Amino acid sequence: ISPFVDTLIEELEVPRIKAGGAGNKMMMLLQQSISIANREAEPKTSHGHLYIQDRGVSRWDTCAAEACLEAFGGQLLKLTEFLDENQDGYYSYLASQTNLDFIPDTANLTKYNSNLQDIPSPAQKAQDVCEVKTYANLCGLVAFGKEFNTQEGRKYLRDAIRNAAAINPPSLD
Repeated sequence: ISPFVDTLIEELEVPRIKAGGAGNKMMMLLQQSISIANREAEPKTSHGHLYIQDRGVSRWDTCAAEACLEAFGGQLLKLTEFLDENQDGYYSYLASQTNLDFIPDTANLTKYNSNLQDIPSPAQKAQDVCEVKTYANLCGLVAFGKEFNTQEGRKYLRDAIRNAAAINPPSLD
């Protein structure tokens, strides 16, 4: 995991839950959110209420889990926009020849998100939309259950994420 995610774990004082796959992690989050709604678990003592990814995933890694999470009242948002006050940015799933979520000089080019034959080393920020794959989630992601989909819950998460980002900015690679 990245230094940013490590710092966020410390900020929230929660254990790291190791699991494979972005979709699997969001389904674990949904299962926890359902347990909280059914009063089988307490939000303040339960873990797994948040999934943060500042490293590269693709649309197919998140789209089905995002639909399930949102159907139960949770959210999956762009990390870059969640860091900004009062902004909730959603990934676009529209068919396109270019990445509709591209922001110049934000994401590092990697073998997973780059259209370039040779990936620059050391890592370079993507400057042009043609440099990145159309399906790459370039802005990181934050997913949370419906128990945090309130003004108070979002503020709590946003403050923790901002505090962690001030110490170790998200990798976005």
